[in-house]
Amino acid sequence: MRISHWVVIIAVLQCTADASPLKASEPEFIKFADAAGPKDAFSVHNDTYGLKETSGLDVTQVGFHSNWHSGNCCGGSACGYGCQCSGCGQHGCGCGQQGCGCGGSSCCGCRKLFQSDHCFDGFIEPVTNPVRFIDPRSMTRLRGLFINQLIPEDSILGGGDLQLYAAQLSVALNERLSVIAQKDGYITLQSDALGDSSGWGDLACGFKYVLVRDPEEQFLLSSGLIYEWNQGSSDVFQGNGDGLWTFFLTMGQEFDTAHFVATIGWNIPNNPNLESTSFYYSLHLDNEIAEDFYALLEMNGIQYTRSGGLLPGVTTEGGDLINLGAGDVAGNHFLSLAVGAVYKLSESVHLGGAWEFPLTQRKDLFESRTTATLSFIY
Repeated sequence: MRISHWVVIIAVLQCTADASPLKASEPEFIKFADAAGPKDAFSVHNDTYGLKETSGLDVTQVGFHSNWHSGNCCGGSACGYGCQCSGCGQHGCGCGQQGCGCGGSSCCGCRKLFQSDHCFDGFIEPVTNPVRFIDPRSMTRLRGLFINQLIPEDSILGGGDLQLYAAQLSVALNERLSVIAQKDGYITLQSDALGDSSGWGDLACGFKYVLVRDPEEQFLLSSGLIYEWNQGSSDVFQGNGDGLWTFFLTMGQEFDTAHFVATIGWNIPNNPNLESTSFYYSLHLDNEIAEDFYALLEMNGIQYTRSGGLLPGVTTEGGDLINLGAGDVAGNHFLSLAVGAVYKLSESVHLGGAWEFPLTQRKDLFESRTTATLSFIY
């Protein structure tokens, strides 16, 4: 038996003895010393510790991934030999880490049909402005949504509150294109001036396309289009107008344990005489302050560029959920700030919440808002 063979066998036995102390989050590689004779490469297979001779590889390039026992290895060129790709789409796959092959056509190379792009799993989805604030990732997820909004006493509704019970859906057709359903649900309104009412909200859906996808730098830039129908109930200020288009651009960037997400968009009604036209922007900053627990700050602004004609002389608008078609809002600006958190119950189940309040003197129908979300991600 060649001397190099004995060197490899001894190294494998040493690796076996020392494998258990390795941390799953810190890949370690063992390089074999040079030896006389041809440099044959050997690969270690999970659970067997057997040797299999291969050819064409330098033995100094053979390594062992810290997750080789569980198989949670990307199988990329730098992830070590002998690892299997059974952990693809899971946190243990190491997507977004150096050398794990996320720059390819799919994360870990084994993406399933309609599966989310898991090369950006460090990100969390924005919580507030849920209809217009768009996550830049291509995702398949179902998100339950609850909103409780307090209405100022000096508004046209004379104070009160409203609630929204909704579900949002997105389906990733591939790593760049996804279909999104942003608005639906049931609204209850308690107005001191108009009394109590309830009804269905308008429906809004569209698509999103990832223009720039850089797993190595953890950067995303996406654009898309949303159309809102006018089939909702007029009892809760839905159903007016002839439909509304939203064009948006959204981006995301990771900074170690922090993430920044920003969306800008333009709301353009088919009939500007019945609904107001506006430009909006939303900003999100989060940081993982404990394992799977993210603190967040979000800011949402809306600038009305053209008044509607449905309510002549009215200077109050409804923000993201309601378009009153107010006749005197052009030039008005509203800005709010939200504080909250998201907790990852698991890699596929996220629980979020935020409390939001106005920063501008203008409040419109927005005294304060509490938003809660529960996301199921595939």
